Amino acid sequence: MFITILNIILPVIFVVLIGYLWNRYNKDFNPVAVTKLVANIGLPCLIYDSLTRSNLTINIYFQIFLSAFLVLSIGFLSGYLLIKIFKLPSIKLTTPLMHPNTGNMGIPLSLLAFGNEGLALAAGFASIVMVSHFTANSAISSGIYSLKKIILSPVLLSLIFSLIVLFYKIEMPNIFNSITKILSGFVIPLVLLSLGISLSKINIKKLKVGFILGFFKLISGPLIGLLVVYLLKLDGNVAKVVILQASMPAAILTYLIAAQNNSYHQEIGTAVFVSTIGSAISIPIILLFLL
Repeated sequence: MFITILNIILPVIFVVLIGYLWNRYNKDFNPVAVTKLVANIGLPCLIYDSLTRSNLTINIYFQIFLSAFLVLSIGFLSGYLLIKIFKLPSIKLTTPLMHPNTGNMGIPLSLLAFGNEGLALAAGFASIVMVSHFTANSAISSGIYSLKKIILSPVLLSLIFSLIVLFYKIEMPNIFNSITKILSGFVIPLVLLSLGISLSKINIKKLKVGFILGFFKLISGPLIGLLVVYLLKLDGNVAKVVILQASMPAAILTYLIAAQNNSYHQEIGTAVFVSTIGSAISIPIILLFLL
């Protein structure tokens, strides 16, 4: 079992470390541009490719979508309570507690732990989280809400398109499937490299608030995942993927969006760093119970 967990964790850590060292040696890499590339092209293709090639039913995907929505909602509520209890400065600090790092870490870990089925389930979960980043996360961070961003989100459009293809059993041209498969292939290595580079750039200044947020994220994530599994009566790989995704550290995108809006980005950056480093201990423990 220990070797199995190492085989899942170490490849992810290794690629993240390459990204971290790449930036330390001042090599060119733009994580913001990569994030846009992944969000607008790579992830939509990955969602289509993984969802349409799996043998999972529409009902299972709706379970995953509902699970992701509940994880986000409960994460926000628990974060709001934490802010009130510890008298933290702003509700804007809920964003890293809401959003697990399903893209950079959740998808590759689910693929390595549960195979192609895990990849399909994780991609469905991550699609909801990604939509939330560019809607709820952006709205909380900036104070501006845009319905247009929701409707025109490539991730959401890809998700809807994939579900239509699945529901009506539409046979797409082979060339279209080949193109999306090729483009989906760059998502996992690029997001892991981007994670390492982004971590190397985070300036840890607001240690106290960031540590509280990061530590709470590591504790609350698995508990929220277990609660959602219990509420929805999930089982099998669906339940395992939901718990694993909810247990991910705070998402890098919460820091990037906060930095764009100059909105407590130092505190949120510290939370991302603390929870990501802490996840090197927490994730193997969680996998020990899931495998």
